[in-house]
Amino acid sequence: MALALFDLDRTLIDGYAYARLMPQLWRRGIRRSGLVRLVGRLLVSRSTSRAPLSGWWPQAFARYLSGLAPEDIADACAIAAARVRDGLRPALAQELRDLRAAGDELWLVTATVHPLAEPVAAALGFQECLATRVATEGGRFRGVLDGPTCRGPEKLARVRERLRERGLEDALANARYYADGKEDLPLLLAVGEPVAVCPDTGLLPVATARGMRILGAPRER
Repeated sequence: MALALFDLDRTLIDGYAYARLMPQLWRRGIRRSGLVRLVGRLLVSRSTSRAPLSGWWPQAFARYLSGLAPEDIADACAIAAARVRDGLRPALAQELRDLRAAGDELWLVTATVHPLAEPVAAALGFQECLATRVATEGGRFRGVLDGPTCRGPEKLARVRERLRERGLEDALANARYYADGKEDLPLLLAVGEPVAVCPDTGLLPVATARGMRILGAPRER
């Protein structure tokens, strides 16, 4: 089995899947004050720090979801997933077509929270989705994460765990991983064919030095 792994934000799409979701939540009147606070914190963060959004956003979004039921946001997430599918980078859309034609198995491996990531994976026809889990209790979100954010070394650990569960421990050495940032290096360096997609300034020099395939123009941050 050939395996192709994909990051989501700024890899499959230009920007973030949350940007496709939050307008849908707003239109449905789901905790608009919470959405305003999230956007405010985002604007401050982007103006004062170069730290990856995945470092704090999943937990902040989990707090926003506290007390809601998955079905409360299901329609909004489904529409956002369709927006992601329709807004794939053209080069990545072609990669997906080629990989499917070759019979590869496709996995989404992302820091995005699972209520959004799983519909995205389904919309794209992926076989597996490894995402940041939001804890639930009694059928409602608890406002905290269920385990670590699926980023950096955690992505590699999650992929290895899932491969062990499926008896596919050797698949990683022949796998591809498509990602955009320096924080993705643990998994990029573990696969047989790493692909840097519009790499950030942290990933680009490593990708160049190691002869990684570079897909798309590098970005400034």
